[in-house]
Amino acid sequence: MVAVWSWTLLLQIGCYSHGPIQTAPPPVAEQVGVVLNDRGRALLADRVGPIIQRIEGRQVKRQNGEVTVAVSQVVDLRGNTTKWTGEEVTIPEDAIMGYQPRKFSKLKTFLLVGAVVAGIAATIAGALDIFGTPRSDLPGDPPSQS
Repeated sequence: MVAVWSWTLLLQIGCYSHGPIQTAPPPVAEQVGVVLNDRGRALLADRVGPIIQRIEGRQVKRQNGEVTVAVSQVVDLRGNTTKWTGEEVTIPEDAIMGYQPRKFSKLKTFLLVGAVVAGIAATIAGALDIFGTPRSDLPGDPPSQS
């Protein structure tokens, strides 16, 4: 049962995935992953960390050769993620390798819903003893006779 709930937590980020890297920026106000190049990592090291690969969040504005993102999380080169709470970061366009638009993932959503349903079913089955496992220590049982 613990394993089912653990998988549910892991799939919590499910329902969405990032598409392939595109060079054309998405429309303002969309959720996006901004993939940094080496110059971008160097320029933004003091604000987001030195080994950040992708900055994810809602694109707030794009003007004068810069993109501003309300950051929801950052992903480093090792794949580790760090949650943010919407702080805005301005990124020069020459620091950007490309954009990864966020897309709805049917597979991740299906796995998430399946894990939640399995967790609920396992919890109910365990609490109600649906499978009728014989137990000798139930209250009210007469003592065994030899």
